Amino acid sequence: MSKPKPLAGRTAVVTGGGRGIGRAIALGIAKAGADVAILARSESELSEVAGEVRTLGVRCHTGSVDLSDPSGTEEACGALVSALGNVDILVNNAGAELEMGKVADSDPEKWWRTIEINIRGVYLVTRFLLQHFNEGGKIINMSSGMGLRAAAQQSSYTVSKAGLHIFTECLANELWPRKIDVNNLIPGPVATDMFNRDERQRRFTPEEILEKFKNGLPPGFPPQERIKHPDEVADLAVWIASQPIGGSTGQTYSLARRPF
Repeated sequence: MSKPKPLAGRTAVVTGGGRGIGRAIALGIAKAGADVAILARSESELSEVAGEVRTLGVRCHTGSVDLSDPSGTEEACGALVSALGNVDILVNNAGAELEMGKVADSDPEKWWRTIEINIRGVYLVTRFLLQHFNEGGKIINMSSGMGLRAAAQQSSYTVSKAGLHIFTECLANELWPRKIDVNNLIPGPVATDMFNRDERQRRFTPEEILEKFKNGLPPGFPPQERIKHPDEVADLAVWIASQPIGGSTGQTYSLARRPF
């Protein structure tokens, strides 16, 4: 007996879908029956994921783009709408990696690029696609618990994720009349690039990472935290996207164990 496909007939966009959490979400949404457009920087990674998505019997469009570039982002979004039509689901997953360092010692360009990708990129994609969003759609912004607390030597990432939380709430209020729900998703520690290389620069699979840290995360992480497989995040994203029209909006769903 085949599994039900709660997203059949819908079209989803996943940014940062070439690897890690984004790849898992793109595949999870495709398994749930939706056509998928994937935006990311690496053409080789996009091609690989697109091949996997298409084997699931749905359409897939890809676009290689730097989401901090307004003209490039608009062009990529226009191309995906031309290819797949109006959008029902948007997962803003693309984001800059955590840059450690004190403000006084920081590189202004690197500091600001984190803001550009984590906030401006989300804004640009969302702003354009809202012109082509169906009523009853879902927007999921990939957030972080770090956006809910201050931390030394993590200012650019923390500030960007704090801004994303407020942006989600603002957007939820604006889109309520259109019955478009907008929510945050906090994944917590996930077996992705954060833990993905050893001294020889070899990539680990999520399964290898989970085995490596089965007895606990490295120092600096809350002791009660558990590292998760990207598929766990994808399952939650699919569940949020599958909720009835007029569901919860302006909320934060979290897989992190640490209370914030």
